Amino acid sequence: MPSVRLWVPESEYDRVAVCCIAQKILVDYKCDVKIDYATKQAYNDAIRKPNGLKKAVDIYLKNNDLVVFLIDADGRQLQSQRRTENNSLLNRIEEVVRTSNGRAKVILMVQELEAWLLVDCIGICCYFTGNHDIRKDPKWIKFAERKQIGKTDTIAEAELGGKGVKEHLQKLSREILIEINPKLKDKLDNLKKRQYTESESGKIAEFLEITYETITRNDSLEEFAQCLKQLCN
Repeated sequence: MPSVRLWVPESEYDRVAVCCIAQKILVDYKCDVKIDYATKQAYNDAIRKPNGLKKAVDIYLKNNDLVVFLIDADGRQLQSQRRTENNSLLNRIEEVVRTSNGRAKVILMVQELEAWLLVDCIGICCYFTGNHDIRKDPKWIKFAERKQIGKTDTIAEAELGGKGVKEHLQKLSREILIEINPKLKDKLDNLKKRQYTESESGKIAEFLEITYETITRNDSLEEFAQCLKQLCN
């Protein structure tokens, strides 16, 4: 059975969500691929040693067919700036990818992991209601359809520090909570305490429906899906 090691070096929360989504992609494609992962701490340990990241990847490739790095995609301006910094996360990873003979890959999650979660709005509704069955509820279907944008790549902050995809998901979570309990509209402190936080990303991923339709709502998610699918061929 082919195997892939997913490395999400920026966040353990993101890593849990990515691995969950990867499993759902493979189920949708009816592919048998073993998924392993590397941790944020493993990345931090590797970069402390000379050539440590390449050595870590070489070790993983003894047991895995492919290593895939997944990192948040910055805005174009910030991404260009980081490419000028020799020790930036992106440059360190791309250097290792270039020397891997095609056995390591980097995927930029556009626009961050939350944009992958937003490909299935009704799945997010299921999470905040705690009920998978609302997928069949006309009320929630209509609610989700009103909130479901097209390509989630387009949720980008206008400038560094501006509102972006995390804020979009927080706002959506508040709207779902108010739909469940209209009285919360006047209790802003309670809403903020219960709105989306990054620590919930892996739990939300469990409620998502990952299909051809939802995958194509984000180009980087589609790139990731194709990357996994190629291991099945």
